[in-house]
Amino acid sequence: MKNIIVYFLISLLATLFYIAGLVFFLTDHERNDKCEMTYMFEYPQYVRIHHELDELYPKYGLYAYGEGRTTKKARNMQFNGIPVVFLPGNAGSHHQVRSLASVALRKALNSGTTFHFDYFTIDLNSEFSAFYGPILYEQLQYVLSSIEKVLELYKNDSRRPRRVVLIGHSVGGIVAKNAIATLVKQNKHLVSIFIALASPLAREPVYFDRYASSFYASSSFNQTNITSVSIAGGYSDILVPTYLTINQDSINLVATNIAKCWVESNHVQILWCKQLVLAINRALFDSVDRNSNQISTDSNFVQKVFRHHLTHNSGSYVDLTGATEKLIKIDYKGDWIENIQRHYTIDLKEGLKQPQWYMVGLTLQAPYQKLSVLAINLEVTDWVFACSAAYPNKASRVCVEAKHLTQYSEIAPSNRHKRRLLTVDLHEIKRRNREFTHVVFRALPTDDHLIFHVDTYSEDEREATVSLPKFSFQKRLLQRTPEKAVVFNLIFPELEDPLQIYQLYLEPVQCDSKEHHSTASLITPWANESVHMHFTELLNKPFILRVQNPKPAGGESVRVQLTLEPSCVYAISVRLHIIGVFGQLARHYSPFIISTCATVFLLAFQSQVNVVGRTKRVPIFFSSLVVGLKEIWLVAAAFLVSLTCKRYLPEPEFYISENAIYTVIAMTIMIMVSYSLIFILLAAYCFSLFALESTAHKLALKLLAKSVTLTFRFSDYFVTFLHKMPFLVAATLIALCFTACGGLALCVGLLFYFLKLTQMSQEYVEQVAWFILGSLARKIRRLLSKRNEGLKEATESTGLEEKSLKSTLTSERNDVSSDERVENSDLETAADGHEGASEETEVEENKEIDARPLEDLTESNNSIFFHSSMFVIWAFVAALNVPAVLTWAHNFKYSRNLSPDESLLPGLIFSIGAFFLWQFDLPRVDRRFSSVLRVIILTLVPISFLYGAVSVYRINYMLTFLFALVLLQQFAPKVATEIGEATDDARKRDAHERYDDIKKKID
Repeated sequence: MKNIIVYFLISLLATLFYIAGLVFFLTDHERNDKCEMTYMFEYPQYVRIHHELDELYPKYGLYAYGEGRTTKKARNMQFNGIPVVFLPGNAGSHHQVRSLASVALRKALNSGTTFHFDYFTIDLNSEFSAFYGPILYEQLQYVLSSIEKVLELYKNDSRRPRRVVLIGHSVGGIVAKNAIATLVKQNKHLVSIFIALASPLAREPVYFDRYASSFYASSSFNQTNITSVSIAGGYSDILVPTYLTINQDSINLVATNIAKCWVESNHVQILWCKQLVLAINRALFDSVDRNSNQISTDSNFVQKVFRHHLTHNSGSYVDLTGATEKLIKIDYKGDWIENIQRHYTIDLKEGLKQPQWYMVGLTLQAPYQKLSVLAINLEVTDWVFACSAAYPNKASRVCVEAKHLTQYSEIAPSNRHKRRLLTVDLHEIKRRNREFTHVVFRALPTDDHLIFHVDTYSEDEREATVSLPKFSFQKRLLQRTPEKAVVFNLIFPELEDPLQIYQLYLEPVQCDSKEHHSTASLITPWANESVHMHFTELLNKPFILRVQNPKPAGGESVRVQLTLEPSCVYAISVRLHIIGVFGQLARHYSPFIISTCATVFLLAFQSQVNVVGRTKRVPIFFSSLVVGLKEIWLVAAAFLVSLTCKRYLPEPEFYISENAIYTVIAMTIMIMVSYSLIFILLAAYCFSLFALESTAHKLALKLLAKSVTLTFRFSDYFVTFLHKMPFLVAATLIALCFTACGGLALCVGLLFYFLKLTQMSQEYVEQVAWFILGSLARKIRRLLSKRNEGLKEATESTGLEEKSLKSTLTSERNDVSSDERVENSDLETAADGHEGASEETEVEENKEIDARPLEDLTESNNSIFFHSSMFVIWAFVAALNVPAVLTWAHNFKYSRNLSPDESLLPGLIFSIGAFFLWQFDLPRVDRRFSSVLRVIILTLVPISFLYGAVSVYRINYMLTFLFALVLLQQFAPKVATEIGEATDDARKRDAHERYDDIKKKID
């Protein structure tokens, strides 16, 4: 018992930390104003385009986006641009295309290009496609037809497009991916570029039905001529974690990694975040072949364009033309300046009147291994070159031909001014080009304040491998940055799992100026993810170190790149963020709470079944919840078996990390949290059961009165009638399964079941009260009877004394005959015997009186505890089928029943079971089949834990099966007994008939 209490306290503590982590996760996000809003210059219009599937799917629609004068062309079905088809996601609207479409329209008008993009959008009825899988197949058919219809609109165009650009948001991305897979199987090449925005392409966070699982399984495709891009919103997207957006053979990245964007986007912001929308449109415009005015058929070129704009933007276009490997002529006019210092700053406060070239010598000496240049306010596109300064010009030597190095630079994130950062390996450049003597960078005439920070160093001077504290909560000083350093890299080989989270402090120790600006960038190489934090004299919050994708085997280590203010020296410290650890746990493992709660419930329920089999008594679920923990070893054993038999068993669905230790820690905590959660929910259920009886009854009456247009009083009579005739409710539930959906029958049945339990609870409370009062009355009566017996004994002792006195007076009387004395003695003996018998009879009667209310109370205990357990199973299954109810209600105006109905089987089984559950006096505490039922439940435990984490529809089926099995176990003993009695009667009849036949023959 002591161990159970300790476990409960630890679970409660883990739950408190989990809640604190959940609050931290939900609040620790970038401000919404960092994503700039995208505005339309003219009112957006959506022109309906009809095609053949509109009659089959009246709830869907295909629209063309129009704005201003383009609306008239759309209404006349005049399209001559590049088609782009947009697919909204779960509960999304086709209007969400307007940001991408409006920016594309405005860019085409402002740039004066000879081509433009025609945006089409599909109205998917704002369906809950993330929760109900069958509608994904309907959406897929409509999308396939819409793609072909869009291409048919260009049949009169001389430059008719053959393929479309497909953009999908959220679940719309997986529908688009499956559409491409279907087209590839049909050998139709109708898609050139596929862009997924915050789409769970790897898998759904949770599969509520088998249709969604099979839909994802059929969505893979392998075609090299399609450019696939998947963009995740980052940490701010609380619905779709980054690791779920990874798509094989795609450009996978996070919005924070995109140059000129650098901001996180939540699940909806990603559609209208101006910085991201501009980057996507730049990539689309640069992917166009200027000869055909359509998306280039060279997929390598298109992929190169997208990588340039989304993963590494140098601010130049030279890396797309192939000119980076060629020597080009340069305009060497201007001043050529060479500074032999390793670290210096060029501060041009007044700007420049003529071009200036700054030279850094190439040498193989160790201190001159790498070069970092931080340019501030530089507007030049091509500004860095490697060359041989062999041409004399005035007092210096200059370069006439050079090779581009601008592609190695990048547009750096900044809180102030525009920044470009160049980092090159001087030794590598020298080895590849022996004739080169210098790396040069130039500044053209400008009136802006221009600054160059130049830093030449060996790699060891600007890099440190850092070990992270495991359990210490104290801030630990790592080191100080070198003086005049522009870049400093911290490598964290131990930072590899989403559960790890630390706080990095960058604090200036000494600065030569009041204003300073530094940037910390957490770079996760395997996910194309970069998260940035700025440090200034006004901004000094700690930088959160965490990864969103677990490190794959052989992956490059995470690093933090510090772009520093050379005039400052910084102290770098780090500290473990314990609340952040639980925040990461809440983010990545919360979807598995359904599986762990089901596991804890099954362990408790098998304990309850075990007690029934041993004692013919149904224990309260709280005690079963405690005793069931003794079987927790089964979960650990199943997990170990799954690890040791990887080749023969499927991988557990909760496997996120490559490191099993983190998975064990996470799932252990989740089981503790589930244990506390179920305990709290059961306590809330008990409170509502006994305290909200009248409230639930009145609420049910109001719902019934409003839905059936009855009076309140008649509704009360009708509910009372239903309580007495529950088989009518069961029949209604069965009818609901076929006329509406099974999930609705489950929800209605759950409400009626709760009303019955509240009625049972009131009767139970009355029985308990009468039992307590009866016990108290019997105790008082016994005390009084004992007191009366004491008084009687005192009276009898007084009588004996009087008799002794009288005996002396009557001793002389001898006239009484011996016969009379004998007769009197016999009468006294008989009277004494009768008195003893009456006392024994009275004791037995008292025992029977005491036992009768106790037996009644035990039967009440069994009834309400049994029905409470069955109610929990019903509630669990009803909750898992709520998505079907929402889908049915959402599409009610198109169809009165849900088809296909994934909730039909559970709804039908529970509705049929309700007839037996409510109509008969249950439970029947029979020991037969209890051990078999317990073994079956223990078999379901590892399945629920290992393979129900994501595929919760398996838990739905398992609990439905368990419900039917419990009812079967309740009635199987009765049926077996009746069959046995009938068999015995038949045997007796046969024996009598044979006896009669033999007797007749003898006679």
